[in-house]
Amino acid sequence: MLTRTMLGSRLLAVSEDRSAAMLVGIRPEPMQALAWALAGASTGIAGALIALFFYISPTVGEALTLIAFITVSLGGFGSVPGALIAGVLIGVIQALSAFWAGAAYQDVVIYALFLLLLWVRPQGLLGQA
Repeated sequence: MLTRTMLGSRLLAVSEDRSAAMLVGIRPEPMQALAWALAGASTGIAGALIALFFYISPTVGEALTLIAFITVSLGGFGSVPGALIAGVLIGVIQALSAFWAGAAYQDVVIYALFLLLLWVRPQGLLGQA
C-alpha cells in the first residue's frame, strides 16, 4: 500500500518531510490523521486477537511490546520490508528455540541474537547507516 498507491505515496511524503509535502500540494493534517487511524485500528485488531490467546491482565503487553520493539529495530527503523523480514525471522527462531531449548528460553534466545546482531550491524537488517 505504501509504495503502490497514491495515498501511500502521500503518507510517505508527509512522514519524510512535512514542509516539502506541503510545497507539492499535500495537506499533512489529513495524512497524519489517517496514519493515526490506521495505527489505532491495527492496534485494536491486534489486541482483540491477542485476547483470544492470552489471559488478560494489566501486564500482558510488556513482553509483547519488547518483542515488537526488537522486531522493528532488528529490521531497521523506517524499513517496512525489514520489519516484515525481522518479524518472520523472530517467529521462526522463537518456535525453533522453544522446541529445542524449551519454552522458558525462547525469549532469552531472541534477546541474545538481537544483541549479537546489534553488535555486528547496528542499523539492523535493512536499515541504512
